[in-house]
Amino acid sequence: MTSWRDQVESLPVEIRIKAHLVYELASDRMSGQPVDATAGALRAVAKAEGIDSEHPWIDDAAIEISQRPKDGPSWPGPAGTGLPSA
Repeated sequence: MTSWRDQVESLPVEIRIKAHLVYELASDRMSGQPVDATAGALRAVAKAEGIDSEHPWIDDAAIEISQRPKDGPSWPGPAGTGLPSA
């Protein structure tokens, strides 16, 4: 599995920003859920944000989100602490 973040690095900056937004929005609701459901949520959010909902990074992001604990943070926070940014 390639990191979804590595995949979006080659995209235009506007798409990269939207991809990170899509990831965060979906991960808040889909952590620990089945990969199919998570990929569907990512695709729906991507489509709503006006980006390609079939881009390969979505499948890798869905796997990563699905592996997160259901109540865990979606981002490691400042310096990898797991705490939300202030």
